Amino acid sequence: MRFSIVSRTAPQREGGAPHRAVLALGEGLLAEGHDVDCWAWGPEVPEEGLPSWARWNPLPPDAAWRIRAQALVRPRHGIRRGGWAPAPGAIALAEDPVSYLAVDGAERSAVTFHYLTEFDAPALRFPRPSDVQAWRAEHYAARRSKLVFAFSARVARIGRGRARVVPIAYPVPDDVLPPGERPVALLFANWEWPPNSRALKWMLELWPDVRANVAGAELVLAGWGLDRMGVSPGDGVRVIGSVARSVDALAQASVLAFPCPPTSGPKVKVIEALAYGVPVVTTEYGVEGIWLNEGEGAVVADRQGFAAALSATLADPERRQRLAATGRAAVATNHSGAAAARHRVSACAERFGLPV
Repeated sequence: MRFSIVSRTAPQREGGAPHRAVLALGEGLLAEGHDVDCWAWGPEVPEEGLPSWARWNPLPPDAAWRIRAQALVRPRHGIRRGGWAPAPGAIALAEDPVSYLAVDGAERSAVTFHYLTEFDAPALRFPRPSDVQAWRAEHYAARRSKLVFAFSARVARIGRGRARVVPIAYPVPDDVLPPGERPVALLFANWEWPPNSRALKWMLELWPDVRANVAGAELVLAGWGLDRMGVSPGDGVRVIGSVARSVDALAQASVLAFPCPPTSGPKVKVIEALAYGVPVVTTEYGVEGIWLNEGEGAVVADRQGFAAALSATLADPERRQRLAATGRAAVATNHSGAAAARHRVSACAERFGLPV
């Protein structure tokens, strides 16, 4: 098959979740013998060299007043200014709803939903006008696209029975990290996203209970924007802030601790930790869309039971090693680029009557 992908984010190994997902998917499709091209149109300049199948060409600027006025009629329509068209006969895949209008009307249009604004906006406490536009764009894409992909059953509801749930792709590393011997819990995130600040607040509230239960327990905080969160080190809390690579933070942990608020879609920080052999303690929302069996890789607890679950995991090195091994195996089996690509190809073959 031929896949023409359009994405707001460029495929990058050390970028955010959508950067890594589109990279792994493209590489997986190629590894499975399919043809791939990708146009990344967002304004962020790629920090790494792009793979040969991708190009970055940001949209030309437009007047802010014109963008706002046109959004009242058709939200997120500006993608059409890029002049991009999918290859003839290709699966025209918008890898996010904001890119959908670039493939609208294509014979084999498809769109991917990582999350849903209607689930995530309440976690912001004060939804913004842009959330309304995102909500409208998501529903337009789900209604119009000939094939809808979603990364979790909850997100798939937007397809009203038409969506196919597929695993998010992740570039699984070849090697795992050595098991952490000390009881060190890591919480890292992009702190510029408001729901993550709630997770940090919850963690700092429950951390004294963990310290009381586990001798020598340490909490390491890392990620972009942490300097603006006003966290002071001390009482078993160490702040390392931004890191060049997320694995540099994971290498200091024996557990990834993430009291995830009720946001939607898979959390790549959780997948990444599991891929490197770091067990995870999180909430049900932290494992949404991650293809794990019970007892594989992650301990799931609600907010009330989170401190006890984290304490028990930090205090049990053998359990951490079992979780690490099973979590790594599950991610490699279900979320590698090739595995994720096979699910996409199967759905496309069924929907469009194409040979695999």
